[in-house]
Amino acid sequence: YMGDGSISKQRNRSVLRLHVKDREFARRFSSTCSQILGKKPYSVRHIADRDKYETTVANTSFCKFLEQTFSQLDPYVRDHPSGFLRGLADSDGCPAITTTKKRGKPWFFVQIVVATSTSIPLLSYARTILGECFKLKATLVYKGKPRPRPYENGFFHSKKRVFDLRISRFEDIRRFSRVVGFGLSRKQVKLESAIAVRQSFGSGEKAVEEWTRNWEHGKTEWVRRKGAS
Repeated sequence: YMGDGSISKQRNRSVLRLHVKDREFARRFSSTCSQILGKKPYSVRHIADRDKYETTVANTSFCKFLEQTFSQLDPYVRDHPSGFLRGLADSDGCPAITTTKKRGKPWFFVQIVVATSTSIPLLSYARTILGECFKLKATLVYKGKPRPRPYENGFFHSKKRVFDLRISRFEDIRRFSRVVGFGLSRKQVKLESAIAVRQSFGSGEKAVEEWTRNWEHGKTEWVRRKGAS
């Protein structure tokens, strides 16, 4: 089990299941699996009471392949490093845009969270691929412990620590956008918009003004304002 995906056994066969809030990601996952396996796109089901989207892939050999260790999968990853990193970023990453004050002045800062995870081996491996295949520098940033989540009649409190794998150097951010990028359009559009603001307006007050003119902070992330160019 990792993130929003899991592999389970059902009647002597293995089933890969994805359970997410993002419909675009669920559809992209379904399309990618169907292309790999030479099948028609797998159905994406909306679970109304949880407002989530679910798709399942029943293919034992495919599941066994995905259950291999990083060292076993490494040759395949290195044949398709951008695809590996893009899938990871689509699932557990995001553009991280900060508008705050530094020494009392407005500050515009762009980063890329390649992934957020409790798995240090996964993040360390992804950092290795970024460095060796694309010459991109990324760092592990401690975020704390996961928030308690509802479980049966109470809440589940995880003792695991959560880390971000972050790219902070602006030149590396631009390069990531070009050679890897996000497969999900809303994430890639946001990243490209932030890069354009940073390049044209720098990292000070004018950049903050330009960014907030077209984007506003929603409940969990930056969203484009209605009617924004």
